[in-house]
Amino acid sequence: MDKDSQPNIFQDIAEFWTFQLNNEIYLRNYPHIARGSKEYFDIILEARRRFIYYFPAIIKYLKTGLSPNILEVGCGMGTDALMFAREGFKVTGLDITPAHLVLAEKLFNLYYARGTFLEGNAEALPFPDNTFDCVYSFGVLHHTPDTGKAINEIRRVLVPQGRAVIMLYHKWSLNNLVHWILQRGFENAREGPDSPVTHRFSRQEVRKMCGAFTSCRIEIEYLFGAGWGKVYDLIPRSIYFSLSRRIGWHLVLYLEK
Repeated sequence: MDKDSQPNIFQDIAEFWTFQLNNEIYLRNYPHIARGSKEYFDIILEARRRFIYYFPAIIKYLKTGLSPNILEVGCGMGTDALMFAREGFKVTGLDITPAHLVLAEKLFNLYYARGTFLEGNAEALPFPDNTFDCVYSFGVLHHTPDTGKAINEIRRVLVPQGRAVIMLYHKWSLNNLVHWILQRGFENAREGPDSPVTHRFSRQEVRKMCGAFTSCRIEIEYLFGAGWGKVYDLIPRSIYFSLSRRIGWHLVLYLEK
């Protein structure tokens, strides 16, 4: 991608996520709830707890000391940031979409939490080197043009021996196969166009992008979730978790600088 087109693609990404607000997929059965209300956030927070079953493992990996200083790259409306804040992390959230940041501020005010939220780009983090004890990014960096560059930025802002957890879409997954067969987009929960950028990665590609880290452990998780409706509830949990570890949709990277 040439330099002249870069500003335009980032603008397109921000505009798309203004229309397609992160986490509103969980509100398909609640069409009349007011955006930004306490009930709105309660439903989304409970859905995150239910579907992202491996979040406690992420907390455990990143919580290496008292009150760690964490950056969330692509914080969306702040739901995961709130869970970190409740666990004693000092939270900074960054997102490319101003509409998300408005909701994140509102969420933290409603739940009496403290955090700092900034507008910014994952490929050019507005922080000095060695700033954060840990960095978290969930379902975001596969939507930026140069995912490898964003991963390098995360490493740059981490302190020595700092840790990061990044979730990227898995190329060799059931969810990717089904979307390819049906020729459906990944992020257009509403009617309309799909995300301007959506990469899917193999474990080998991820390891190459993360080669500068001293440690890179990759777990496969999350066979499918809320987008599959009743199928999610009908599949036995033992089968769900077994298949998740083989052909899940999420590659979860546990990194150390």
